[in-house]
Amino acid sequence: MIKLLHVIAIGALVSSAVYAYSIKYETTLATEHLKKLKSKTQRERDAIAVLKAEWQFLNRPDRVQMLAERHLDLQPFVVTQVVKPSDIPNRGPKVDAIGRKLEDLGLGLPTETPRTTKAGATTPGAMP
Repeated sequence: MIKLLHVIAIGALVSSAVYAYSIKYETTLATEHLKKLKSKTQRERDAIAVLKAEWQFLNRPDRVQMLAERHLDLQPFVVTQVVKPSDIPNRGPKVDAIGRKLEDLGLGLPTETPRTTKAGATTPGAMP
């Protein structure tokens, strides 16, 4: 009986050692994966910083002005280009094509509905 308990205890000890080793291995693997992710994140942040610096370099006002003068045929602003709101012609009324067709057919008018029921009129199935 004691030998059986010794075998069970040794088996439990070996299985707990295997379990502890597997946990240690998984933890080490997760730590390495985390380190790789952190380094990749840092590389991406550095790349974003470089791209932002390049964008700021390319969007310098003096460079944009030089490119606009070279590639665009822009004219200087003249005061006569400004108009008053009163100089703009009024817009015509909004036209609803479907509404106009319905009015032409005589269907655009509102329908008449009975506002009060007549004293002698009853609805079908109503009890007097």
